[in-house]
Amino acid sequence: MKKIFTSALIILATASLSAQGIYLRAGSGYGLPVSTFQIGEKNLRNEVYNNSVTTNDYSTNVVSASYGAGANFTFAVGYKFNQNFMLDFDVYYLAGKKYKTSDIYNYTSDSYSGTDSEVFTTSSRGLYFNPSVVFSAGFGKRAPYGRFGLIAASPKIIKDESYYYDLDGTSTYDARWEYRKGLALGFQAAIGMNWKLSEMIDIYTEADFVSMNYYAKEGLMTKSISNGTDNLDQLSVYQKQTEYKKKFDPQTPYDAAKPRLAPREASPFSSLSIQAGIRFTIWQKSE
Repeated sequence: MKKIFTSALIILATASLSAQGIYLRAGSGYGLPVSTFQIGEKNLRNEVYNNSVTTNDYSTNVVSASYGAGANFTFAVGYKFNQNFMLDFDVYYLAGKKYKTSDIYNYTSDSYSGTDSEVFTTSSRGLYFNPSVVFSAGFGKRAPYGRFGLIAASPKIIKDESYYYDLDGTSTYDARWEYRKGLALGFQAAIGMNWKLSEMIDIYTEADFVSMNYYAKEGLMTKSISNGTDNLDQLSVYQKQTEYKKKFDPQTPYDAAKPRLAPREASPFSSLSIQAGIRFTIWQKSE
């Protein structure tokens, strides 16, 4: 029995040593929103005037979002200590899903028709940094694994506003706000399957959960076009810049040359994504 136990230890140690190495991993996927919050509504009113009779049709839809949803792309460097334990460092780019909110009024009569509409399109993008540990079954052509780590990011939320009015003359307005700066921290957990193609190449599939909130420090207007004319430079600092603070004096006097102050707000970046990719072992210790 002692000889069998000793032989088993030798085999396991040899397998662990031979598995040491450095790898590169690249993949992509799409995240679904998790832990959403209400960002607005889609309001629609259609009014029809016909033969002295007015009819109205109303609809309202609540729009909920998590800005962590959308397409994601991953590049990672990792180190295998053995078949069962690895350290992974990911750089993760998010191209966030676009969410639309709106307030639209359409009018139709016997003689003319027109629209008064305001539409907001909100999305996010940014880089995540994700150090994690990987625990793998490690042997055979198929190896399930779990990956657990921390997330640090400084994403950006982009809100585009489009206004159109032609009930009495025509008026248009387009603007863009960017909510940025600030650091978001969260955690990540994934379960997946590694599929061995050769000694140096694997493919993987995984379900990846991210839990994170983001607090922007600044809101900055980067576009303001009224009736086709760019008027961004004509706006005061107060009109086009907002500083979000955890604590501030609400009685701060108005100053057009300084940013507007507002309480900071949490924006959820939680998601559940399905990812797939390929892993290359670029160095492997041989014994």
